[in-house]
Amino acid sequence: MRGKVGKVIFVGAGPGDPELITVKAKTALEEADVVVYAGSLVNEEIVNRWARKDAEKVNSANLTLEC
Repeated sequence: MRGKVGKVIFVGAGPGDPELITVKAKTALEEADVVVYAGSLVNEEIVNRWARKDAEKVNSANLTLEC
Protein backbone atom coordinates (compact mmCIF):
# COMPACT_ATOMS: atom_id res chain seq x y z
CA MET A 1 0.00 0.00 0.00
CA ARG A 2 1.43 3.35 -0.99
CA GLY A 3 1.19 6.28 1.38
CA LYS A 4 -0.03 9.68 0.41
CA VAL A 5 2.80 11.91 -0.73
CA GLY A 6 2.89 15.26 1.03
CA LYS A 7 5.29 18.09 1.52
CA VAL A 8 6.72 20.13 4.35
CA ILE A 9 6.75 23.90 4.05
CA PHE A 10 8.61 26.17 6.46
CA VAL A 11 7.30 29.72 6.79
CA GLY A 12 8.49 32.63 8.86
CA ALA A 13 6.13 34.35 11.26
CA GLY A 14 7.62 37.77 10.58
CA PRO A 15 7.56 40.33 13.40
CA GLY A 16 4.56 38.62 15.03
CA ASP A 17 1.65 40.66 13.67
CA PRO A 18 -0.81 38.32 11.87
CA GLU A 19 -1.39 41.01 9.24
CA LEU A 20 2.30 41.09 8.29
CA ILE A 21 2.92 37.51 7.14
CA THR A 22 3.57 37.01 3.44
CA VAL A 23 0.86 35.99 1.01
CA LYS A 24 2.71 32.69 0.46
CA ALA A 25 2.82 32.00 4.21
CA LYS A 26 -0.91 32.74 4.51
CA THR A 27 -1.68 30.41 1.60
CA ALA A 28 0.50 27.65 3.07
CA LEU A 29 -1.30 27.90 6.43
CA GLU A 30 -4.72 27.91 4.74
CA GLU A 31 -3.87 24.72 2.82
CA ALA A 32 -2.02 22.79 5.55
CA ASP A 33 -3.46 19.64 7.10
CA VAL A 34 -1.02 19.95 10.03
CA VAL A 35 0.65 23.09 11.41
CA VAL A 36 3.59 22.66 13.79
CA TYR A 37 4.74 25.89 15.42
CA ALA A 38 6.94 26.99 18.30
CA GLY A 39 4.44 28.67 20.60
CA SER A 40 7.29 30.27 22.55
CA LEU A 41 8.37 32.12 19.39
CA VAL A 42 5.27 32.42 17.20
CA ASN A 43 2.23 34.54 17.97
CA GLU A 44 -0.56 31.93 18.23
CA GLU A 45 -2.97 34.42 16.70
CA ILE A 46 -1.17 33.84 13.39
CA VAL A 47 -1.98 30.12 13.53
CA ASN A 48 -5.50 30.64 14.85
CA ARG A 49 -6.34 33.26 12.24
CA TRP A 50 -4.86 31.76 9.09
CA ALA A 51 -4.74 27.96 9.55
CA ARG A 52 -7.80 25.94 8.57
CA LYS A 53 -10.18 25.32 11.45
CA ASP A 54 -9.95 21.55 10.85
CA ALA A 55 -6.14 21.50 10.58
CA GLU A 56 -4.23 19.74 13.33
CA LYS A 57 -2.27 22.38 15.25
CA VAL A 58 0.76 21.29 17.29
CA ASN A 59 2.59 23.68 19.60
CA SER A 60 6.14 22.30 19.72
CA ALA A 61 7.26 24.55 22.59
CA ASN A 62 6.68 21.80 25.16
CA LEU A 63 8.12 18.93 23.11
CA THR A 64 11.53 17.45 23.85
CA LEU A 65 14.10 16.05 21.45
CA GLU A 66 14.01 12.66 23.17
CA CYS A 67 12.22 9.75 21.53
